[in-house]
Amino acid sequence: MAVTGTLEQIRAKVRKLVGMPSDTQLSVAELDDYINDFLQYDFPAHLKVYNLKTYLPPIFGLDQALIPGKMFYMFDWNKFTNVAPPFYVGGYELAYFQDYRSFLNYFPSRMIRQQLSTGTGVAGPYTGTVTSTPILPQGIFISAVDNAGNSLHCEANNAGVLAGDVTAGTINYTTGAVAGLTWTGVIAAGEPIWIQTLTYVSGRPQAVLHVDGVFFFYPVPDIAYEFFCGVNKVPDALEFGDEPMVRDWWNMIAYGAALKILAENLDMESYAKLQPLFDEKMRLVERRTLCQLKIQRTATIYSGEAKYPTPFSSTI
Repeated sequence: MAVTGTLEQIRAKVRKLVGMPSDTQLSVAELDDYINDFLQYDFPAHLKVYNLKTYLPPIFGLDQALIPGKMFYMFDWNKFTNVAPPFYVGGYELAYFQDYRSFLNYFPSRMIRQQLSTGTGVAGPYTGTVTSTPILPQGIFISAVDNAGNSLHCEANNAGVLAGDVTAGTINYTTGAVAGLTWTGVIAAGEPIWIQTLTYVSGRPQAVLHVDGVFFFYPVPDIAYEFFCGVNKVPDALEFGDEPMVRDWWNMIAYGAALKILAENLDMESYAKLQPLFDEKMRLVERRTLCQLKIQRTATIYSGEAKYPTPFSSTI
């Protein structure tokens, strides 16, 4: 039988390594869990292999496009281990930030305050209109003080529905109109109701901030833009009859799963014997990536100088 590294062959190898040939010692379901646990979580952490690096447009689930008026996009950590810049939007490279303060130093976002309405001795409803529009979704904060001296506030979700110390209320992000604002407490007559909003001028994004699995594009897209960036993806789990993405991974997967089983059974003597063999299998898998990367010089501002002019190359 040809060795193609199928799940069945990986199972057989793992059973030999840990000395558990019987299903009564280790069920097939448990064995598969160990194998896929190593493949999807340990392996990408151990090695950043060339085969798992890709440029994947739909990482935000948006079918290769940024949405007009939407600044925030979520990153799926269950499908990808990390992001590898550069980012491109509409064919233009973006400035990339991972620190919120550095991002705001270049692209400040300051909220504008105005008095939305005035208390009339009731909880609501109150209405009003924000003068500076359009408003960034979730970039809104409304506050007031009730007749008992309690500070009340609310914010809005992406649909413009107010939530917090309110029982009802909406805001239109395009027109700035606030309607049906009803507080949980009575607002005394003459008491100001304040609103703070984050307005924006839309355009082609020039920078992106990556913080806690969220991407902030600035400026906010004015139209739909195609984008892509580099990511390292998580390998797919193996099921009956499946082979790994690259066949020569199968030995490393088997040894890695075996180490997890030995560790959980506290068989540290066998674990210590198996560890050097696992390290060898890992180096063999990594070699393919090293051979692939060595054919191209590491990119610098000078590396393309011989063939392609850059702002740093001299024509004299």
